[in-house]
Amino acid sequence: MTSARQPRLPRGFHYLLTGVTVTLTGSQVTVLALPLTAIGLLGAGPFESGVLLACSRAPYLVCGPIAGVVVDRLPHRPLLIAANTVMALTLATVPLAALTGHLAMGLLYAVAVVVGTASVLADVAYLSCVPTVVAPSQLVRAQSRLELGHSVAMALGPPLAGWLIGAFSAPTALLADTASFVVAAAVLPFVVMNPVEPAIAPETTVPAPTPSGPRRGFIGSVLAEAVEGALFVLKVAPLRAATLSTGTFIFCYNAYTAVFLLYLTKRLGFSAGVVGMVLAVGAAGAMAGALVARPLARLLGLGRVLVVAVLVSAAGALVTPFFGAPGWTAVAAVAVSQFVLWAGQQVYNVHQVPLRYTLAPPSLHGRVNASIRTMVWGLAPLGALLGGIGGAWFGTRATLLLSGVLSALATVWIVRSPLWTVRTAQLTPEPAAPAAERDRPTLDAVPTADADET
Repeated sequence: MTSARQPRLPRGFHYLLTGVTVTLTGSQVTVLALPLTAIGLLGAGPFESGVLLACSRAPYLVCGPIAGVVVDRLPHRPLLIAANTVMALTLATVPLAALTGHLAMGLLYAVAVVVGTASVLADVAYLSCVPTVVAPSQLVRAQSRLELGHSVAMALGPPLAGWLIGAFSAPTALLADTASFVVAAAVLPFVVMNPVEPAIAPETTVPAPTPSGPRRGFIGSVLAEAVEGALFVLKVAPLRAATLSTGTFIFCYNAYTAVFLLYLTKRLGFSAGVVGMVLAVGAAGAMAGALVARPLARLLGLGRVLVVAVLVSAAGALVTPFFGAPGWTAVAAVAVSQFVLWAGQQVYNVHQVPLRYTLAPPSLHGRVNASIRTMVWGLAPLGALLGGIGGAWFGTRATLLLSGVLSALATVWIVRSPLWTVRTAQLTPEPAAPAAERDRPTLDAVPTADADET
């Protein structure tokens, strides 16, 4: 009944979704092709692989807060076009260097840093675009579509990477990602972006930014606005819990990822094609997770579905290191591992991302997204470095086992927060309340039925 009255997601969102899916597909090629370039052509070991991954994640820690201020101050479309152009041109230098005989680890580190920096700006801008393109009541549905697009990209990217690497070379495969950024920039002019109203009065508010005067200056003003976004995330209990949970998982997952490809190629003897195949199975798991995320939340409630999703991902990660001998049994085990791991991650992502749109006012969306990205992905290079060191000292298998076990600890933040008590499928807007009442936590407000839930 309700679904008949629900407006369709606007055309502009589908253009945005197309651009995001295409770039994610290309990025999945880079995820496989860049480290295999280092491993196959330059002889990189566990430590070098960890440093390469850390270089791609470090910009989130350094540039994240500034990116949020930039996204809140400037129009999203030109920012996204510029970021996609920079990433396209930078990645193109790797096959050029391989062709001219100038390929080196230093160049790969530099490419990872530059692309990672542009990715920070693009990620924050894309996230902040969503509430300007769809209505507040459509945010979870839109996020589900985006996660489904992510899953499709994961399904297409690794096999494409495996084929390109096998047919040409790992550096040449990066040209697919270059092309994806060009396509994403081309569709952005067709995305209509409009201002939106706040979806919900948060349980904790932060003061409006004070206009910057001559004494504060540009740098002081930027830093003050960046701090405002970070304080909002830290003061609002549900956002703080979700951010710390995500950060814990990402830290452990990047330690895992730092040695994952080495384990598959060196210990299990997988070719690039087989690696692409098992990662594509993981993409099918991600697709399944995106599809079942909302029904699971209606069954379990928001708090429990977040916890279950993390535990499922951790269990999936632990399957791979239990198989240490080459053969088709190991191929099947890694495929199952990736399917379960990514199914859990996508269920989690579908529900944790809309929390920030529901709880934060639109004027803070860029800085809130950037603050969360900084806190979460700022831990990623540390995890990657620790994973690389662990792989060099204790071996890749032990590192995979330990990081998989520790990733389950991400659930502690959710269980000890107000999110654990939420039995509805999502946080939803509530009627305006007197100022005195707004000072009280209102996480368990009676939900407004989502279009596809009745």
